[in-house]
Amino acid sequence: MIKYYQNYRIILCIIIIFGFALRYLYFINLDSWFDEWNMLYTVDPNINNDETWKRYHGDRGGGNFLPEYYPPINAFLLKYFLKFTNYFAENARLYSLIFGVLTLPISYLLSKQITEKKNAIISTLIISMNIFLIHQSSEIRPHSLVVFASLVSIILFIKILDTKLVNIFTVTSYIIISIFLLSSWPFTLTIFFAKVTYVLINLKKIRKLLKKIFFIFLIILISYLILNFEYLTYMTSKKEHYTKLFYGFFYSYYFRSFFGSILLGAVFLISFSFFTFSYFIKIKKKNLLKYDFLILLIILSTYSLCIIYSILRADVISPKYFIFILPLIIIWIISNLKNVKITIYKYFLFFIILGNFFNLIVNFDNTPIQRPELNKALKIIYSSKVLNILTNEDHVVTNAIKTSNKIYSYNINFVNISEIKNNNIFWFLCINNPRFAVGNEIKPIEKKCTIFDNNKNFNEISRVEVKDLILKKYIKIDNNF
Repeated sequence: MIKYYQNYRIILCIIIIFGFALRYLYFINLDSWFDEWNMLYTVDPNINNDETWKRYHGDRGGGNFLPEYYPPINAFLLKYFLKFTNYFAENARLYSLIFGVLTLPISYLLSKQITEKKNAIISTLIISMNIFLIHQSSEIRPHSLVVFASLVSIILFIKILDTKLVNIFTVTSYIIISIFLLSSWPFTLTIFFAKVTYVLINLKKIRKLLKKIFFIFLIILISYLILNFEYLTYMTSKKEHYTKLFYGFFYSYYFRSFFGSILLGAVFLISFSFFTFSYFIKIKKKNLLKYDFLILLIILSTYSLCIIYSILRADVISPKYFIFILPLIIIWIISNLKNVKITIYKYFLFFIILGNFFNLIVNFDNTPIQRPELNKALKIIYSSKVLNILTNEDHVVTNAIKTSNKIYSYNINFVNISEIKNNNIFWFLCINNPRFAVGNEIKPIEKKCTIFDNNKNFNEISRVEVKDLILKKYIKIDNNF
C-alpha cells in the first residue's frame, strides 16, 4: 500500500515538472501584446500609488487615454511583486507563470476530492498539457491568478463541508480567499452563485449547518460589495465590451479556444454534453450531495450567467474571462469516465492524451492574434553592434521597450535626437501597422515611421522590417559645411 501511494506521488511530481517545463518553454523569449504593454505601464513600481490609480483609470501620458477594465487588486499585487524583483516585462510574466504552475498541484488536490487518485492523476496530466492554460500562464494579465484562486476556493468550500465547519482556520481561509477571488475577477461570482445553489438543493441534508454556511456567504458578499463598490458601479455602467455574443458561441462554448483546435474541442464538448445528459437522466437524490455535482453546477452556472449578462447588459463573450472553468471541465469529464466500459475508458484516454500532445506540437506558438516581434528587433540591434536606439513612440510603447530585459542584457542605449552628434550611428525603432490594429491588411508605412526620410541631416544606412516593426539605421551628417 505504501509503495502504491509512493508511485502516485512520483507520477504526480513528474507531471508537475512536465507541466512546468511546457510553461517555461513557452515563457522564454515571449513578446507582448498591446494590452500587456498597458498593464506594464500601469504597474510601474517606481511611481507612487496615486499615479498608479491615474494610469489604471486611463492616463497614458501625452493626452492619451485608455482605462483598464480588470479589478485593480491584481495591478497593485503585480506592482509590488516587481518592486521586490525588477521592473522587467519578463518578471511580470514570471508572476503569472508562478500561479500557472501552482495550478497543477491544486488541480490534483481538487480532483482527488471529486474522484479516485488514478483519475485525479489523469486530470492533472491533461491540465498540464492544455495549450490554453499554458498560453495564459505567460500573459501579463490576472488569468493564471484567477484560475489558481478559484480552485483553492472550491477545495476549501468542500473541506469546510467535510469538517462540518468546526475548523476555524479552514473557515477563515475560505472567507479570505473567496473575497480575494471575487475582488480579483468579478466573473467568479458564478462560482459563488453555484455554491449557494448547491446548498439550497441539499437543504435537508445540511440543515444543521445552514445558518453557519449562509452567515459565511453573507460575510463574503457584503465584504466584497463594500470593498469593490466603486469598481462595480463603474463596470455595471458599461453597456459594451470588446467581445460580442455571436451565434458561433452556441455550438462551440469556448471549447475550440479552451482546447486549441476544432477537433479536440469537439471531442471534449461532445464528451461533456454526453456525460452531463447521462448524469441528469440517472441522477438520484443522494448524488446531489456529491461534489462532482457541485463542479457541474459551477460550470453550468458560469455558462448560464455569462449568456444572461451578455443578453441583458453587456457582451462578455471571451474565453479568457471564464478560464477558471477549464480545469473543472477536464476534472468533471475524467471523473465521469468511471461510468463507461473499461475498453472505451482506455481508448478515450489514449485519444485525448495523444491528441493533446500532438496539438501542443502543432499549435504551441500559435495564437489568434500575433504579438509584435520586439525581441527579434532587439536581437537584430544587438547583432549589428550599433547599440543606440531612438524611438518616437508614445509613453506606453516606449515603456514596453525599455522594460524588456534584453535592453539591459544587450547594453542597448536609448538616445534623444538632441543627443545625437555628427557621424553618430543609431537605430530608429518604430511600430508600424501592428497586426493587433490592422490585421493582415497591407498598408503604407505609417507617417511616424518616416520622420527622417526627408531630413538631409540623416542618411539611412539600412532598413530591416520585422512583424509589426520597422528598424532603420541612420548616420547623422553635418550639411552646414
